Amino acid sequence: MSQRPAIARLRRTLRRHASRGWSRVVFARPGESAEGTELVEEGPGAGTPSDDLVDQLLRSAEKAAAEGRVKQTLVIDETRRVRIDARHGSGKVINLDAQRKSKMMAGKKRTLRPDTSEALLRVIGIMNADGSISARSAKKYKQVEHFVQLCRPIWEKVLQKRTASDEDPLRVLDLGCGNAYLGFVLAESLRLAGVPYRLHGVDRREDFIAQCVQRAETLGNDVLSFQSADIADVLPAQTPLAGEPDLVIALHACDTATDDALALAIRSGARAIMAAPCCQHELEQQLRGADNKASAPLPSLLGQPILRREYASTLTDALRVEILQACGYKVDAIEFVGNTHTPKNLMLRAHRRDSGAPTAPDPQRVAAIRKECEALGVRPRLLDLVDAGTPQADPPPTTLMHSA
Repeated sequence: MSQRPAIARLRRTLRRHASRGWSRVVFARPGESAEGTELVEEGPGAGTPSDDLVDQLLRSAEKAAAEGRVKQTLVIDETRRVRIDARHGSGKVINLDAQRKSKMMAGKKRTLRPDTSEALLRVIGIMNADGSISARSAKKYKQVEHFVQLCRPIWEKVLQKRTASDEDPLRVLDLGCGNAYLGFVLAESLRLAGVPYRLHGVDRREDFIAQCVQRAETLGNDVLSFQSADIADVLPAQTPLAGEPDLVIALHACDTATDDALALAIRSGARAIMAAPCCQHELEQQLRGADNKASAPLPSLLGQPILRREYASTLTDALRVEILQACGYKVDAIEFVGNTHTPKNLMLRAHRRDSGAPTAPDPQRVAAIRKECEALGVRPRLLDLVDAGTPQADPPPTTLMHSA
């Protein structure tokens, strides 16, 4: 079969299906992953016919075919696409019906569906430009749904204590946001739930912030904002949130950046906190060294480097729980994602106990934690940050700390 008849059929197929407009067209080579290596050209939109743009589309398709990009997908709208093999010129119409949606969602009920959240799923790299979801992305898709289900009871509990409106939206502060992958997911989940919100992300890396801004513009979302800054320098009332945050999230903020995020949340009286600590090096460094006077239940916890790292990591987060409780929060330590995906799978979920104005940290409980830290030979950054705003008090008779 010669190339010319195939190209002729390709042009006829495209013209027939593109005559009433299309959203985009994707050109890929056989065997290509279709995750960043394909060519994508945006269209005029479904229901927007244009003979000139159709002619331009045909020229692009013919050029792509000549370059070996014979896997061509014409995306009409969120529910229809035409898959074409330029080697033959024939096309197959794919409708995103209930059966296909179920298959893409692995037969599970998902909050972020391929028909209602296509733009978001594309922006964060779960859905390819041609509307497919690869096997590798399917794992991320599952993790995303797990994250949404962790978040839902958090914001629902906050909304039990205060009403969110367009004039006074739920305020979310994402600290150490990185590429804000999960911040975008949370924002989409709130949109689908009909909760008015504003989310502000902060990270010290300007390249991450530039990427976040670009993604928000792609989504056309004007209630997402981002700032390049150190967490310790952030003043929530001076950000686009224009007020203290209802929910502070810090997902994998490295080492003491998590402490800075928790301290900011405590200081601003955030109603809820979600923190997934990462790279807890601070206490491990304090526990290291032959002249260290630190104590531990067993000497090997300090003497063996790998055990010392794990012990320090657990101790760091345990002390964070105690400090948060002393500051008026009810805290749960839960599994964030399965450890088959990442070893950093701990999340601290905290809710402020009172429903009115935030209260100051309990001086006696903070003093008890301080005394415990002295016995353990450590001084966590979060304790220093909380101490700075807490009146000094003698510890209670016992230094044993109990979960509230």
